[in-house]
Amino acid sequence: MGNGASSWILHMAFIILIANLWGVIIKEWKGVSKKTTTTIAIGMTVMFISILIVGYGNSLK
Repeated sequence: MGNGASSWILHMAFIILIANLWGVIIKEWKGVSKKTTTTIAIGMTVMFISILIVGYGNSLK
C-alpha cells in the first residue's frame, strides 16, 4: 500500500476508534438500546481489527 495511503487509513480509523471510546467513557451512550450498544461494540471491534490488518500489511514491505 505504501506509506501514504495506509498512514491516512490508520490515522482516520484511530480517530474514529478513540472518539467512540471517549463517548463510552463519558457515558455519551448511556440509555441507548441494547441493539445500539451491540452495534457500537461490533463496529469498534471491526475498526480495531482493521487497524491491526492495515498496520501489519504496511510492515510487510
